[in-house]
Amino acid sequence: MVALLLASAALGEGKGVTGKVYGTDSKGNRTPLPGANVMWLGTVQGTTTNGEGVFSIPQIAGKRKLVVSFIGYTNDTVNVESSSKMVEVVLSEAGVQLAGVTVRANQGGSYISKLQPAKVEVITQSGLQKLACCNLSESFENSASVTVGYADAVTGAKQIEMLGLSGLYSQLMEENMTLMRGIPSTYGLSAIPGSWMESIQVSKGAASVVNGYESITGQVNVEYKKPDTTDPLFLNLYGDSDGRMELNLNGGGKLNEKWSAMGLVHLSGNRMEVDHNNDGFLDIPKSNQVNLFGRVSYLDPGKLESRTGVKYLRDERLGGQLGFSESDRGSSSVWGSQMVNQGFSIFNKTGIPLPSNPNQSIGVITSYGYYDQNGFFGLRDYTSTQNSANVSLLYQSIIGNTNHKYVVGSSLNYDNIETVLDGASSTKEEAVPGAFAQYTYSYLDKLNVIVGARADHSSKYGWLLTPRVHVKYSVTPTFTIRVSGGRGYHSPNPIAENIGVLASSRQISIANGLGIEKAWNYGVNATKDFKLWGGRPASVSVDYYRTDFQNQMVVDQEHDIEHVLFYNLDGKSYSNSFQVDFRSEPLERFEVYLAYRLNDVHQTINGKLERKPLVNSYRALANLSYATKFDKWKFDFTAQLNGKSKLPDMSGYPAHYQMGEYSPSYPLLFAQITKKYRALDVYVGVENLLNYTQMHSIVGADNPFGPYFDSSFIWGPIMGRKIYGGLRWTISR
Repeated sequence: MVALLLASAALGEGKGVTGKVYGTDSKGNRTPLPGANVMWLGTVQGTTTNGEGVFSIPQIAGKRKLVVSFIGYTNDTVNVESSSKMVEVVLSEAGVQLAGVTVRANQGGSYISKLQPAKVEVITQSGLQKLACCNLSESFENSASVTVGYADAVTGAKQIEMLGLSGLYSQLMEENMTLMRGIPSTYGLSAIPGSWMESIQVSKGAASVVNGYESITGQVNVEYKKPDTTDPLFLNLYGDSDGRMELNLNGGGKLNEKWSAMGLVHLSGNRMEVDHNNDGFLDIPKSNQVNLFGRVSYLDPGKLESRTGVKYLRDERLGGQLGFSESDRGSSSVWGSQMVNQGFSIFNKTGIPLPSNPNQSIGVITSYGYYDQNGFFGLRDYTSTQNSANVSLLYQSIIGNTNHKYVVGSSLNYDNIETVLDGASSTKEEAVPGAFAQYTYSYLDKLNVIVGARADHSSKYGWLLTPRVHVKYSVTPTFTIRVSGGRGYHSPNPIAENIGVLASSRQISIANGLGIEKAWNYGVNATKDFKLWGGRPASVSVDYYRTDFQNQMVVDQEHDIEHVLFYNLDGKSYSNSFQVDFRSEPLERFEVYLAYRLNDVHQTINGKLERKPLVNSYRALANLSYATKFDKWKFDFTAQLNGKSKLPDMSGYPAHYQMGEYSPSYPLLFAQITKKYRALDVYVGVENLLNYTQMHSIVGADNPFGPYFDSSFIWGPIMGRKIYGGLRWTISR
């Protein structure tokens, strides 16, 4: 189950014990462990640490020993001499502690959290460094749960896919706050630099009602590096064979016992013209990006915790035919596109414990964002601005003991989006106040049940009722079954969320009265841990999820070749997704991850229920990682086999533009080698080793101002083989 939106687990004074739980990171430094279990020895009275690794537990008469545990770490028992003192617990990674000396083990690239009622795949910092991972959109090549692809062959916009459905139905979060909604979702995946991220949590199915009503297929939550645990200085330099250059600089630390601050800078650019498939168009736009993030934390355990962040983004993209420049805007002899994205956002999360009860706390979350897009696509002008504000209030407590927890609260979301397309303006203003309640029952480590519901009222769509449930049952300590179900909603934004349709000759037709998208999602997961030869660890996870839409915005590109239609679903639309994962460490420091995912996605388009176009039918994935002693050398290799996709009906096009009924299956190979020199990591790698690309990714590229021009029929990779290299320099705490 995703954590609460704030770092405000029960912290208190008086008749209780407050403490903080740490683990050792990849450099041997102490890192707070969120979600660690803390329990009085010999009882069922327990709690878990919050997002900062802090816990508070009521004192029990006669009890002086706390048992602390966290998956992947050796349990520890701590003697508590005085409840008035702050307890610090440092856990060692499992199986590596000898004679009082802690030996650092390799951090796996990803794992499935055993603590969460929902299936949560955690991509660690080690996993993020297996590839260059310049930004969030490039962080899922080693995951079968999430697929990332280009929205079209011109703009460079990327989109994710979960359970065979668009990422629009997945909730994108940053530290359990909404990350992007509306126009930021167009290019937002490329605006989260990889060097800013501490980890990524991917959960499938309906998420917690505490986080809102928007999650349908799942949730992707990004955890950033924290000011109070960050290294004083981190530098990352990157360059590749396609001309992309990148600089990332992070710095910060503690200012005093309670205050800490951090600054993160990202600069990147690409001025090279690249055309791998020789169609006369840039495969990726020339670009410049400036991305700044400042954050401040005030942590006074037991009294107040507050985190504030400010972001600024400017992203410029220029694409189209080779040789196109900004001065050619408005020309009908050379086709080009430009998009300038700017954004500013600020957020605050504050947790306040109640001194009367260490298990009671209040949380307040506020955020505001302003976003602006200004550009053109051929002869088509487009501008859009968005103002968004969010406020959430939460109250957390227990019923009797920590086996029965609940959280209640209210929220208000406001979005105002103004769009001008070819001189025609439109405004979408939506305010959504709501309230929610969630109850959690826990019985030892065997059973967790979470039942939640929320009621929201949209000024545009009326009442939105969202029930959700999660159940986790540990049949044995090594075999866990999870079941989830619930409803989710998505407020559609036809143009902003389908920007690729502007890079075509089609006329856009949006039906009046587009309703809110809503669907039920339910699924089951089984995870089994076991031992290989010599006691080496391994696990298998199998899951199945079904999504049934009650209403959906259909993007119809098959009605005729002159239009793209947006209208409400009239019929069935569903997704079935099956996945199996195998993780193991058959030899010391050698990790193996194998996965297979099967998608069955159908939608009623133009009155006919058919397989949804441009969705891969399956993906098979293998990731192999090996590290020498002390991580002096690291070798990573990833292989993918992506299944065929149904292609849109192109019977109305001239024969030489038609693509057939299905795309071919295709492989992708990735490799990287990293060499470590004390504080310096040097890495080189290659993406798309076999140089496989989708030929004819742009229909009508030979006549971009003609009636058949369309760049949105993307089923495979656009970019060919890319060789890259870089370095990471760290001054450790």
